[in-house]
Amino acid sequence: ASPCARHMDETPEVRLQRFGKLGAIDFRVDYLRPGIGEYFDLHATVMRLGSRVASTRLEVRGADGKLISTGSGVYSLA
Repeated sequence: ASPCARHMDETPEVRLQRFGKLGAIDFRVDYLRPGIGEYFDLHATVMRLGSRVASTRLEVRGADGKLISTGSGVYSLA
């Protein structure tokens, strides 16, 4: 099951309220090549969603599909 599956039964309003008070604990971005162009594809995944902390990962790709950057974030849930 998805790490955030337990919140999928909540209404969007409840989920926005729950995650509206995020605080960044740690955020890292690795820039792999220049992001030149008008179109970029971002894919983000919630790796773990606990009651107080959420861990995420992301990838940014150019229109040609080449990986431009990767990142990870850890957030405090108020």
